[in-house]
Amino acid sequence: MRAGIRAEVARTRVNRYENGEREPDEATARRLAEAVGLPLAALYADTPTMARLIEAIGRLSSQEQEALIAKLQKAQARGS
Repeated sequence: MRAGIRAEVARTRVNRYENGEREPDEATARRLAEAVGLPLAALYADTPTMARLIEAIGRLSSQEQEALIAKLQKAQARGS
């Protein structure tokens, strides 16, 4: 497996991470995120919606991310 987990134990270990039975160390989490093409933060998101947002934002360029932050802050200021 690309995440550096031996193939014969990968399915069981990943399943335990997904079910919250075990917590991967940071290096393992980074490799898992890289292997599945996600930002590391998406693995630690509190909800599936937040994970999808993190994933989508991670695909943007730094400039696009900054523009999005500005738009969100502007929208929050209007709503407050």
